[in-house]
Amino acid sequence: MVKKTPTIPDPPIFQEKTPVLHGTKFLKRGNPSRQWLLFSSLLIVGIIMLTLVSSTVLGFLKNVKFSFNPAPTPVPTLSFDVNRTAPYAGLVYTVLDAQYATSFDDDGIRTGPAIVRLNMKVTNPSSEQISVIYYDIARLIAPKLDPISPTNVTLSVGPRARSSETGWIDFSVPAGIRLDTLKLRLGSTVIGEYLVTIPFSGAFHPEIYKDRSSPQSLDINYGFPPSAPLNLVYHLSRVDIRYAYRGNQAKAGQQYYVLNFSVSNPNGVKVSPGFGYDYVRLIYNDGSTHPPIDNTLPYTFNAFAKGVNGRVVFIGPAGLGSITIDFLVQYTSAGNNYTVSL
Repeated sequence: MVKKTPTIPDPPIFQEKTPVLHGTKFLKRGNPSRQWLLFSSLLIVGIIMLTLVSSTVLGFLKNVKFSFNPAPTPVPTLSFDVNRTAPYAGLVYTVLDAQYATSFDDDGIRTGPAIVRLNMKVTNPSSEQISVIYYDIARLIAPKLDPISPTNVTLSVGPRARSSETGWIDFSVPAGIRLDTLKLRLGSTVIGEYLVTIPFSGAFHPEIYKDRSSPQSLDINYGFPPSAPLNLVYHLSRVDIRYAYRGNQAKAGQQYYVLNFSVSNPNGVKVSPGFGYDYVRLIYNDGSTHPPIDNTLPYTFNAFAKGVNGRVVFIGPAGLGSITIDFLVQYTSAGNNYTVSL
C-alpha cells in the first residue's frame, strides 16, 4: 500500500491596505497664480495700513516734548523786607530782606530742615580794602536758640575801597521759624569785639553804632630838641571817636580816638622830632599815659613847611567826655598836658 504524503496548504497571502480615516478630507492643491495674487493683495494692504499708522504716530510725537533734565519743582519761599543798616569794622551793612525755604537752588549745603537767607548790601566807604570773614563774625539770633553760624556765603571776603557789593548769607534753621523774630549780629565774641545787632523788626537805634567827630581849635607849641629847641606848631583840628579803625572793630567797652593834626615848621631848617609814637600820649581816667596804636605824622618837617597833616590814633574807654593829650619832652620824663572836651 502506497502511503500518501499529506499536503500542507500554503498560508494565505494578506494584502495591506492603507487605512482611510473617517472624516478626513484631502484638499486639492489650488491654482498657484491665485495664491500669489492673494498674497500680494494682503502685502499691499499691510503696507498701506503701516504707512497710515506711522504717519499718525509721527504727527503725535512731533507735538510731544521730551525733557531729559526736567526743571525741579519750585520750592515755596517766604520773604520779609528788612532794609536796615548799621556799620561794622569800617563797612556799612544793609540787610535788604530775609527769606525762608527748605532749600535754595544755588546753595547745595543743607545741614538742617530749612534755610534762612539774608540778602545783603555791603559798602566800603574807606580808601582801603577791608578783610572780613563772615563765618567768624556773622550770627543769626533767634528766640530760644543759640547763635547760628552761616552755612554758605556769597559776599566777598575783601570789599574793595569806595565800592558796594550785594550777596547773601545762608543759615540752617529749624522748620517753621518766623522771620520777623530774627536778628543779625556782627562781631566776634571770641576776641571780644564790640557787637552790632540789626533786628529785622521792632525798635532799632543804628545811631549808637555810628562814629562821631568833635571839632577842636587847640594850638600846641612843641620844642625839639630839648637842649636847643626849635618850635613846631601842632594845630589839633578835630578828634574822631570811632568803633572801627582801618577795618578793625573796637573791643567791647572801647573806642578809637583819632587826633587829627596840621603841623607847621616856621624855622629855616628841618626839624626831626620823630614819629608821633615817640612823643604823643593820651591820658584818661586814672591819669596814666597810653601810647598810640597808629600814626601818620612824618618823622621830619621841612624848613618853612605849613599845614602838614597827620593823625595819631589811640584806644580808650568808650564814651569819654574829655581827654588829655601829653606831649613828652624827649629824653626826659617830663611832658606838657592839654585837655580837650569831646
